[in-house]
Amino acid sequence: DKEKMKLPAPETKQYLHKPLFRQNERPVDFHPRQDADVAGFVLATGDPNGGLGGAHPANEEDKEKMNLHYNDSRLVFQCISGSALMHWNNQQDFNLGIYGARRAPRPIAWWDLRKAYDVAVELGDPDFDVAAAKFTVNMFGGNVEFCIEVEEDIPVWYNAIRSVIQDAAWHHAQQRETPAQKRRRWPAATGIAQAIAEGRPLGERALAILYHLYDVDMDCSMKLGEVMLLILEIHAALFAMSGSAEGKAGMESCVQGAMARLPIDELFELALVFRRQCDSSNDGKITKPEFVRLGHEALLQALEAHYQVR
Repeated sequence: DKEKMKLPAPETKQYLHKPLFRQNERPVDFHPRQDADVAGFVLATGDPNGGLGGAHPANEEDKEKMNLHYNDSRLVFQCISGSALMHWNNQQDFNLGIYGARRAPRPIAWWDLRKAYDVAVELGDPDFDVAAAKFTVNMFGGNVEFCIEVEEDIPVWYNAIRSVIQDAAWHHAQQRETPAQKRRRWPAATGIAQAIAEGRPLGERALAILYHLYDVDMDCSMKLGEVMLLILEIHAALFAMSGSAEGKAGMESCVQGAMARLPIDELFELALVFRRQCDSSNDGKITKPEFVRLGHEALLQALEAHYQVR
């Protein structure tokens, strides 16, 4: 009876590999912070001046290929709901459809911000541009661009998108690491910290081993959450070398101490700078050759930036 409650028709071939499916199943418990839940009107274009004097030149193509009917200025109602960035035809459609009621309007476009790794803002020219700023959200597989008309809305959208990217990156790394991985990383982190403290260079082999240890999801690429783990545990290893009683208590105590001294927001900022310095292709993923070539200098700069703030 319990089996039937969990899976409809449990004996069908649909669940032929049911044990393997359950073994690999992971609970989706990612919930961004509440202050990221924002909404307002934006321009669904990276070129707000394209529609001056008439319809935007991209309107006809979007209508033909995707059946999207924009007005001349491409004004839409945008919101962040959970980890989704959504576009709605108007605010009325948003109010009716945001909770998923039957036969209610649906968003005309949406993107998963868990796949985003950075956001850039380009301020407009007040004497020429229609928009106050253009936003570019860098995502795996492409970019999303939109424009803001009101200058006061720029920090609202910027902070909201950044907070979702930060929470998703940290959750990704925390969800996939195991206690065994933590134990394997700690000797490497302490060795790297000792070399940095003594001013010794890091060899290519040491950096290659470090790369694989912090590639926690084992997809042969290092992303923001994994960079945050790397910086945090190197800080913890340096803390362990301080000789304090807390530092001598072991890995868990050192990591907790480092988290208390290195706020998650600052850790995310350091990881962003690290990623930008190492990711020469700017695709959001640090490859092994990039890390071996640029990782040492980026790590030193991340550590120096933290201690200069202190």
